[in-house]
Amino acid sequence: MPIDDSVPPGNPWTRKHDDPRTPLFPDAARIVYPKTLEEIIDLCKNRPASERLKAAGSHWALSHAAISDHTFIETHDPRGQHRVLGKTLDDVIPHCLTREYLEEKVASETSDPNKTYLVHVEAGKRIYQLYAELDQPIDDSKPTNLAGVLKHEFKSSVRYAGPWAFKTLGGAGGQTVVGAISTGTHGGDFDLPPIADSVVAIHLVADGGKQYWIESTDGPPLADPEKLNTIYPGIEYKRGNEMFNAVLVSAGRFGVIYSVVLKAVPQFMLCEQRNLKVWQEEKDKIWDQTSWLFNEAGQRCRFLMIAVCLTTHANFTKNLIGVTRRWEVKMQSDPSGRMERVGDRVNPLELDQRLQAPLFKNAGNSYPYSPDEDDTNSAADPTWLMRACAAPNFLKGVVAAVADDIDKFVNSSGSDVGFNIANIATGGVGLVVLLGFFSFIRDLLKYDILRHLEKAPENVRLGETLEYIKNTLLANEKTREAGMAAWQMIADLAFRQQQSERKYDAISYAVMDQKNYRDINCEVNVDSVEVFFSLVRSPGSVEPPPDLINFVDALILFEMNNEYNGNAFVGYASLRFMGSSRATLAMQQWETTCSVEVACLRDVVGSQALVDFAVNWARNNNNLCTLHWGQRNDYTKEDVDFRYANDGAITSWRAALAEITDNGRLDGFSSAFTRKTGLEVV
Repeated sequence: MPIDDSVPPGNPWTRKHDDPRTPLFPDAARIVYPKTLEEIIDLCKNRPASERLKAAGSHWALSHAAISDHTFIETHDPRGQHRVLGKTLDDVIPHCLTREYLEEKVASETSDPNKTYLVHVEAGKRIYQLYAELDQPIDDSKPTNLAGVLKHEFKSSVRYAGPWAFKTLGGAGGQTVVGAISTGTHGGDFDLPPIADSVVAIHLVADGGKQYWIESTDGPPLADPEKLNTIYPGIEYKRGNEMFNAVLVSAGRFGVIYSVVLKAVPQFMLCEQRNLKVWQEEKDKIWDQTSWLFNEAGQRCRFLMIAVCLTTHANFTKNLIGVTRRWEVKMQSDPSGRMERVGDRVNPLELDQRLQAPLFKNAGNSYPYSPDEDDTNSAADPTWLMRACAAPNFLKGVVAAVADDIDKFVNSSGSDVGFNIANIATGGVGLVVLLGFFSFIRDLLKYDILRHLEKAPENVRLGETLEYIKNTLLANEKTREAGMAAWQMIADLAFRQQQSERKYDAISYAVMDQKNYRDINCEVNVDSVEVFFSLVRSPGSVEPPPDLINFVDALILFEMNNEYNGNAFVGYASLRFMGSSRATLAMQQWETTCSVEVACLRDVVGSQALVDFAVNWARNNNNLCTLHWGQRNDYTKEDVDFRYANDGAITSWRAALAEITDNGRLDGFSSAFTRKTGLEVV
């Protein structure tokens, strides 16, 4: 079947976080936008032997996992020009479900809190689109949906009319569902595994065009193979944990995942509380799950994130952290955040033709939800950071506040120590030294940097603006100490506003999805690495594994030396906690896992150096950790073999790949990334 949505040669291919002025591939060999399963099968079946394929989704990955040697198969279109594989499918669910599965479901889910729902979606559907759809009520009077079948045919006493939700989410919903799953994207719910573990079935199209329906052996069979074949002729039904766990997180190596079936849970609300603390005073509490980090007023938290400001203050002795915790609260009939984050359906009677799904006014088109009464933090009038991402000239407010403090400090001969100055110096020699240099720094801030910000065009990236500020303050070795103090004041003020203390309740996705979808220039030309650590003590050991704390402390020390040399890191380091995953190559290998994400704006010289340092640290075999498949990943085959040797994980994964690819003969989804990392039959 011909693809009429292919793109002619000469069309660029790039990722969301790359420099938009320089496409990653100015002239991609071939880009195709299949609109149906049949077109995907045709692509895989009729691939020329000299051409290789790779499926891509939202282009949010920062690794090379989604990069093809030749043909890019787009399940979604980040530019919004082509129809996407975005359907919620109703053929398998409920019509192909086994009676055994349905009977077991009715017997076991005897109360509302225990119930789950199945949703079957094509690979190109974005997470924010699916959580918007799941939140809509289901008409269970119709026997054409699962809710209706359970109510009428199986006489279930439990209602399945929704609304429903993802059990856990990452910090953003812009990835496609399958893209997030296949690279191991996680949430921060420390007792829960990543999103991939909500998957119960996978529809895979492999090289050669063969289709596979893959399920685990946990519980009764989900789909009836004979019924599946009436819908997908020739599909091979595979039921086995080794195959299922291998395909679940596989970086696109097995083929095109056309669709997945996921388990959803009843919609819920969360309370989020954020507090400003100091890393050096709180870091040891990470090992104690009875500490305040994991508990609130006698209630166990479900989520913990610790954002670390890598720029020090208080004479280089302290680093601010923002501690965010969440726990479930009673669901309300009209929960906060629903209208702000999803909003009304644009056309209630029709599907959007490009998305092949209902279109919602605010889904993927809004600032992060914030209920603060302060106008500077409300959803309608977002925080300074969100403003800075929409217009970098907003930074002049932050710089002006710092310049004002320094002006008062100099004019008072050091007696008027404002809040910003007090945060970066503890008195004594530090203040005397600062006074000696600050008159010059004051002029730089007031007459150079602020004037530059005033004249900067609106389309200048935030990173480019910060690079100018950094160079102005840190380039001169004679005044670098004072310049560092001013830079630290800017970083401190920015972090305090970004991580200001707050507490609120809202619907699940409004709390879990913190992405600013109106950002036009912050998250471009970005690099990011995420490193995963064990929080589980070794058998017989009374000491916690040291690697996590050592890693964060090493980042802080690197940044301190970075600034001494006239450079700086602009970005964030963030710790999140989660359970282990069933996926063979998941990064979450330990019962309790902590990830440290380090993301930077590459426009600022010095930022990339810190990320490079983090990558090299994580690849050192003396450190017990793993790298995210979807972010910066410089693994070699030797790295992968070393980290996934336990219980024969990498051997099991390769055996599953060999089964699908005729022992490696079908190599259409091999790529430079999979060959380098050893995600091949060897």
